[in-house]
Amino acid sequence: MDLFLSFWGPTEIAHTIISWEFDDGRPLAISIETRKAKGESYSTLRGFFRQYELYYVVADERDLVGLRTNYRGEQVYLYRIRIPIQQARALLIDYLTKVNRLADHPQWYNALTQNCTTTIRGHAQHAGAGGHFDWRLLANGRVDQLLYERHQIDTDIPFDDLRSRSNITEKARAAGDVSDFSDRIRDGLPKARAQL
Repeated sequence: MDLFLSFWGPTEIAHTIISWEFDDGRPLAISIETRKAKGESYSTLRGFFRQYELYYVVADERDLVGLRTNYRGEQVYLYRIRIPIQQARALLIDYLTKVNRLADHPQWYNALTQNCTTTIRGHAQHAGAGGHFDWRLLANGRVDQLLYERHQIDTDIPFDDLRSRSNITEKARAAGDVSDFSDRIRDGLPKARAQL
């Protein structure tokens, strides 16, 4: 399981995406977002007041990450998450259960309580993950620091080095629309270490 942090401007706030890799090597990415009507743009202020429906985008990494790096000009970082395989599987099942539930029972997005990162935390708790609430879940541009402190990402190298290596923006731009996009953006990253 991997985490993407995508920065479009301010460095204290990022968009988070979770991705699961399967035995065949093809990752499935899920992004928790606002569902906007045609012609509607996002407003952080309006995001606090039931203006957007909660929406899960389930897609190939090439689509979700490539959109951000190659078309929107965002900076994207990729971190290999260290959690037990059973917990990663439970997290995916919890996500998909929510996706199916939203089809019949829509919910509102909330920029503070039901956003791309706080919603991940709720799923993680349902999947058996511990950990107390931390302010970096709200200033999620620093959630990688939190994961490093909790040893949930590679800690074999200093954090600043890991963060530099985790910037996959140029690799994603160079990869474009190739079929091995996911392999190329992981080139040079610390290997994933699943916990049993």
